[in-house]
Amino acid sequence: MFKKIEIHTIRTKLIISFLLIGLVPLIIFALFSYKIYFGVITERTSAYSQEVVSRMKRDIDTYFNDIEKFLTREQDFYINQFIKLTQIHDFANNRKYTFRIWEDFNNLRYMKPGLEDIALTFSNGKRISCYGLYYIDIEAINYALADGLKESGIAITSPHTNFSRKDVVSILRPYYPDDAEARVLISADINIDMLADITNVKLGEKGYVFIADGDGNIIYHPDRDLIGQKSSFYKLNKSGKYSYIADDNKYILNTAKSLVTGWNIVSVAYASEVEAELNQLKKITILISGLILFVIILLTMYLSYALSHPIRELEEVTQQAANNDLSVKIETQSKDEIAQLGKSFNKMISKIKKLMEENIAEQKLLRELEMESLDNQIKPHFIYNTLDLIIGQLENNNSNKATRLIEALGNFFRLSLSHGKEMVKIVSEVEHVKNYLYIQKLRQGEKYEYIIDIKDLEIRNKYIPRLLLQPLVENAIYHGILKSEKKGLIIVKGYLEGDTIYFEVIDNGMGMEESKIKEINQILQGLKEPINEKQYFGLRNVNQRIKLKFGEGYGLFVSGEIGVKTRMIIKLPYRQQGGYDV
Repeated sequence: MFKKIEIHTIRTKLIISFLLIGLVPLIIFALFSYKIYFGVITERTSAYSQEVVSRMKRDIDTYFNDIEKFLTREQDFYINQFIKLTQIHDFANNRKYTFRIWEDFNNLRYMKPGLEDIALTFSNGKRISCYGLYYIDIEAINYALADGLKESGIAITSPHTNFSRKDVVSILRPYYPDDAEARVLISADINIDMLADITNVKLGEKGYVFIADGDGNIIYHPDRDLIGQKSSFYKLNKSGKYSYIADDNKYILNTAKSLVTGWNIVSVAYASEVEAELNQLKKITILISGLILFVIILLTMYLSYALSHPIRELEEVTQQAANNDLSVKIETQSKDEIAQLGKSFNKMISKIKKLMEENIAEQKLLRELEMESLDNQIKPHFIYNTLDLIIGQLENNNSNKATRLIEALGNFFRLSLSHGKEMVKIVSEVEHVKNYLYIQKLRQGEKYEYIIDIKDLEIRNKYIPRLLLQPLVENAIYHGILKSEKKGLIIVKGYLEGDTIYFEVIDNGMGMEESKIKEINQILQGLKEPINEKQYFGLRNVNQRIKLKFGEGYGLFVSGEIGVKTRMIIKLPYRQQGGYDV
């Protein structure tokens, strides 16, 4: 009987092969799936929770950094005059400064969501804020200051009710941080609802996120009754992931510590929810495994009888496809099962090629859109500082400079927006940089001179991606000129060489060491990853937009010499007929 079973026949080999290929993985899968699923689901939950708390930490740090910038106002003329007159009890002459401070504080309050109040407080409890002049109990402020200032130079109170009966936390800092004797504080009240908005996320059916200070006192919790109490979880003075058991419940905790506030952002997920999901997957796995086993046996008996020679052709073509050759195609002439399988394979390959092409196009479009959104961002502090400079010129009766500044600022914004166009003429880009250099020159006390030299007039009306030069000029000012004590010079050059347009931004500032220049160029060429998203962000943004538009042969390059100069070179293609499409 056994002699009739010929092992060398294709049918027998297919039976043995299909059974081995089908049953062995299935048995291994059934034995180890529980453990694998448990690790995957736990890691997925933990990774999601860690991402949530990390994002919330970044949002909190960004928000409080913005508020801290609002409070850095030592050079505010009106506040300084108000403090001086208040300290000598000259209330009659102080009235005009009082009204101006009220107006400024209220304008700032409306600019930032969640900002309830900004106030100046004197050592006797006298306070001026968005709500007027009044006295407060100074002890609460002294208690917050007793813990010392954070690394960022601020102190933060516990949650409390402010003058307008809102639940807030207050950010405090000395108005004169270098003069301890002045004893004047500037503060901002942040509505607790702002923290609620930042931490508003669901972790499963019962999970949540709360915020606690360094001692475990709850700053914000979805259950408002717990705010101000000690957290029951608190051995939480460490960042990362760990488990915690309390009240017969097991929790998966992820924490991240805000360096700005000293707070811990803690996500709480219930392990029981993870286990419930795992049990459901276990049942499904058993059911599917049984069905697969049954189907494997049936298909093995049926297909092993029907398949023979055509399987070899199919195997060869499949191997080619597995080696990334998607140009293959199975030629079918019969109408049996193998032929139908060949037709299905052809359809599958066609769909894979189409999906890959669509995916590449979508990814490229996505990157272009991301770059467009990045170059449309306008930094608020640049607007505020320029407007302050204009006001200062008007107060000093320098109407001509003020008028020129207003024109330069208007032209700067008009050219930045460019009616939403992605491509602009070189002459417009140069004008945009010229306005920016003029504004920055006055802002920085004329610390530098600048020269703009476009040698080849024929390129002036050619189109290039907008906002390529301004980030490089900004980099030259802040990282080159302002860090040097000598008189600065910035040169912006543009010229044509063969079929290539070059732009150079050169400054005689601090320069860079050869190792740093090498690192920047490696990052720009994709040979090295940046340490984080902020490292050389402006340079990388310009370089990526050029490469997305024109290809890897173009982009940004950096050279220079320590203590002498820095040169940033942009390389763009030149088209003789009509420039680029707008």
